Amino acid sequence: MGSKADAKKQIILKAAMKVFAAKGYHYATVEDIAAEAGVAKGSVHAYFENKLDVLLTLLLLFWQTINSTNTKKLGGEMDPVAALKAVFATFQGLLLENEDSLCWGRILQEGLPQLHTLKSRDLRNKQLAIAQQQRKLTRTIDSIIRAGQQQGRIKKTVRPVALRQILGGASQLLIYGLFMKSSGGSSGTGYSAKDVQASLDQLIDSFTS
Repeated sequence: MGSKADAKKQIILKAAMKVFAAKGYHYATVEDIAAEAGVAKGSVHAYFENKLDVLLTLLLLFWQTINSTNTKKLGGEMDPVAALKAVFATFQGLLLENEDSLCWGRILQEGLPQLHTLKSRDLRNKQLAIAQQQRKLTRTIDSIIRAGQQQGRIKKTVRPVALRQILGGASQLLIYGLFMKSSGGSSGTGYSAKDVQASLDQLIDSFTS
């Protein structure tokens, strides 16, 4: 029974990704998610408190996957520049894995409500967990950059937090462009998923010594 329930939950989450990406979180409804998943509305409520719970669950899974993948990648000794590229490759790989994955480009743009406005303890805990996972990723990136600067592999002209923002911003902007193209919001970006990885690698190389 557990595996069947988990399978249905995954179907609902996958459907929610498509609905949120297509309509935006604020315009999407639980009915939309249920219809996309091919289940009754009550089935969605059997697994999630409400629409916000679905969104928070998706975001928490995303950031947990990013961090767990990075932990495996960075387990051994690695050159800081290679490590930095590997971390951003994790982010890009998850978002560019296939056409459905591009939905993350829209979902990650959604603003979350302020913590104190959430009445549900479970929802507050999920939002706190998301913030913790995000901080874990930023600490990982900052520590790699600092190590690279100490070893003379990364230029010291830019502080770690600023360099992280530059790389992260460029990555998200490029990926969001691909999402807009796939969703019909743009006639063409002029680049592909492969170009995203190559562009970020070259950007990282521009900061190496």
